[in-house]
Amino acid sequence: MDLAHELHDLVRTLDQHAERALRPEGLSYHRYVALVITSEHPGLTGRQLARALGISEPSTSTLVRQLVAAGLVHDVAPAGAGNVRRLEVTELGKATRIRCTDLLGAALEDSARRIGLDPDRLAAAVRALHEEVRRPAPANTPAPASEEDQ
Repeated sequence: MDLAHELHDLVRTLDQHAERALRPEGLSYHRYVALVITSEHPGLTGRQLARALGISEPSTSTLVRQLVAAGLVHDVAPAGAGNVRRLEVTELGKATRIRCTDLLGAALEDSARRIGLDPDRLAAAVRALHEEVRRPAPANTPAPASEEDQ
């Protein structure tokens, strides 16, 4: 079994599940993630949101327009700020984010419990792995040998 493949496949499956679960709420998974990021970083710009989402600025602009049209996000940039948007979540957006987060989180936690995993311990293990993978490798550490080298 290959950990990298299993994690990649899990993320794809979770993304697809989230798309289906969020559809009745009028959100795509990307719009939900944008709502979460904007909630956690009020006043961020469209460029910052694009970077956080890992998508292009034009795609982010379209996504933001959809969130604004739905009344979930609004632009709080002062007059004369030019094309720079400063995004904040509306009260409706906050309520929608909470409802959708509960919806997605409960389903995943229930799945973990059904197979005998404690969701809190699993979340802690995933967080630790994520932090370790993001940590820069020490400069003098040789790369691990591949299976072909062994």
